[in-house]
Amino acid sequence: MHITPEKIKEAAEALECTELKSFMFQEPTAGPLTKPRRSSRSTGRSRRSTRRSTRRSTRRSTRRSTRRSTRRSRRSRRSTRRSRRSSRRSRRSSRRSRRSTRRSRRSTRRSRRSTRRSRRSSRRSRRARRSRRS
Repeated sequence: MHITPEKIKEAAEALECTELKSFMFQEPTAGPLTKPRRSSRSTGRSRRSTRRSTRRSTRRSTRRSTRRSTRRSRRSRRSTRRSRRSSRRSRRSSRRSRRSTRRSRRSTRRSRRSTRRSRRSSRRSRRARRSRRS
């Protein structure tokens, strides 16, 4: 004989049994209404395990924070090194450019002097030629 939920409902209505009705309308996944009590030993263990887990988590968090801080400090050091290098390079390049400009100025002055000298000498030679002719 197969018992169907309809038959159970009918029986509950006939008996007017409240316990049966409450049992009928419970969800099938619902577990026991009261939680079973744990022994004192198990609670002690759970407390210890939670302490351990909290210690582990705090250790992990401190490790992470120290790692982050070390990474940040390394990055800042790198950036300062890079900036120093770039500033040195820029100084060097500026010095080189100054030197090159000085050299170019000197060379232009020399060339001007030489052209003046050559002009003077050519004038003198012309004058000398003229004086010889006359």
